[in-house]
Amino acid sequence: MNFEYRLFVPKQAVGANLVYFDLFNNHDESLILKYVEPVVSGAVAVTGVVGLDLILTFTSAVGTGGTAATRNGTDATACTFARNNPVGPDVPTTITARLTPTGGATAAGVLAWASLFSEETNDATYTNKYLLSGQSVIIPKGYGIRVIQGAVASVGNIGFNVGFSLTK
Repeated sequence: MNFEYRLFVPKQAVGANLVYFDLFNNHDESLILKYVEPVVSGAVAVTGVVGLDLILTFTSAVGTGGTAATRNGTDATACTFARNNPVGPDVPTTITARLTPTGGATAAGVLAWASLFSEETNDATYTNKYLLSGQSVIIPKGYGIRVIQGAVASVGNIGFNVGFSLTK
């Protein structure tokens, strides 16, 4: 049976070239990435700004620094893994994630790109724009993903919802 999981990445301030998070698989089974959904926070006034570019890449090294994700956490300001079934098995400890890693998370190929607007008064800000959805990406042992912002600065806060499962 395949169990499905989520990674909750809390909102954080945007920044040019920022690595928002990484998710790394050091488990014997492949991780099947189902979706990566950026969510712009409307709780910050950012009137009259430029949009921001987000890039999803594979990684070939685990992230270091930053803040490690918890498992089944209850703090809405912390990165945490969650089970889709509250009595299902936890995410294996060999699958890790970090909020704003400061090292590692070495790029190993671009997967997707999206441009988002972060002004809270614009309807386009709240249109669901996935970096990845409707297709699955296989992440074998020794690889992962990360989301980075492009080189153009912007303002506002953004978080992410990530869905994945494990192969058997």
